[in-house]
Amino acid sequence: MPRLLRHLIAPLTDGLTYRRYVHLLLGAVILLPYVALAALIVSTVAGGGLDVLTTVLLVVPAAGIAVGVTLVPGVRSLAITAARTLLGAEVREPDPATVDSWPGRRRAAVWLLVNAAAGGLTALVTLIVFPTTIGFLFAPWLLLAPFPTGGRAWWMPLVGALLPVLLLNAASVGGAALARLAPRVLGPTPTERMAAELAAAHAAERALAERNRLARELHDSVGHALTVTTLQAGAAARVLNSDPAFVAKALDAIADAGRTALADLDHVLGLLRDGEGGDGGDLSPQPDLGDLDALVDGARSAGVPVALHRRGATGAVPRAASREAYRIVQEGLTNALRHAGPVPVEVCVAVGSDAVELEVTNPLGPGPPRVGGGRGIAGMRERVGVLRGDLSAGPDGDRWRVAARLPIGPEKMPS
Repeated sequence: MPRLLRHLIAPLTDGLTYRRYVHLLLGAVILLPYVALAALIVSTVAGGGLDVLTTVLLVVPAAGIAVGVTLVPGVRSLAITAARTLLGAEVREPDPATVDSWPGRRRAAVWLLVNAAAGGLTALVTLIVFPTTIGFLFAPWLLLAPFPTGGRAWWMPLVGALLPVLLLNAASVGGAALARLAPRVLGPTPTERMAAELAAAHAAERALAERNRLARELHDSVGHALTVTTLQAGAAARVLNSDPAFVAKALDAIADAGRTALADLDHVLGLLRDGEGGDGGDLSPQPDLGDLDALVDGARSAGVPVALHRRGATGAVPRAASREAYRIVQEGLTNALRHAGPVPVEVCVAVGSDAVELEVTNPLGPGPPRVGGGRGIAGMRERVGVLRGDLSAGPDGDRWRVAARLPIGPEKMPS
């Protein structure tokens, strides 16, 4: 018995019960004009005040207006807000582009129909319960026909006090049922859910592509600087006592490489902050083919003889292709330094009317040739793939050769 009592009293102490009761009564408010209009038409026709033609001319527009009101834009959004606020329903937001589409409007009309039916029943029960409760409470002391009075009515105040409790429990159950139904009727349609899932997949794909791009930037720029720095530091250590001038030059080159790496790192971090709503950080232009001389000079300062051959106007290459071409040459030099050491490297850049052709070659190192490439070659393939170009990297006789072709014609560049 105490357990049953707790179940009966629990909804009375929950504010959600009263909000759901209000939502049910709002359904009765929606139903009231329709009931009044139907009653007026029926009473008028039954009284013989209208002929058949006039009745049709009155009923058809009235029915059209009654149905049309439920299909106007905005009804679905209003119903969703009411269901969330009053019913405590967890209704997912529909696609803003289709929230007022005709399928969405029809779903809102169905919801109003269900709400009106539930509200009408709730209002009817409420109108019965409250007068009955008052009669039951005062039955032992007042003569209220058809209720008994005096000692015979001892049980009636108890029942009268219980009736509102049962009413609120019924409202809680009915509101909970509507709260479970609301997401199915008012929430996203299958088409909207599919569109939302597709948009989420596209957003995740864009985020992944951006992360991969930033990873390539860090790998190529910072990796190149660290490789050059390592070689320069090693060379300086070998002649530390015998050639102070070379050591000083190597330290200057190490400092320059470090500053370049820090600038690239600041750029990438700035892009990350900008993507997260920050201030954007350092968004200075990234190096391109116009900066090849500085790149080659940095490799030469590490003791690597680099021969640079250019053919065509590198300044005419579109910025996107020029930046990617620079990074490919940079990674080619980095791989040569890392795997073959300070061996002669030859860099060729040829700019044609429809493509930029790049080639970086160096003698193979003392170890076995690389097979399949590492992260650096994979990054170059991604860069070339973005521009819909071609890349080959691998042994070519006694040399390691990286060759890339990047289309630059207007019809070849990706949008």
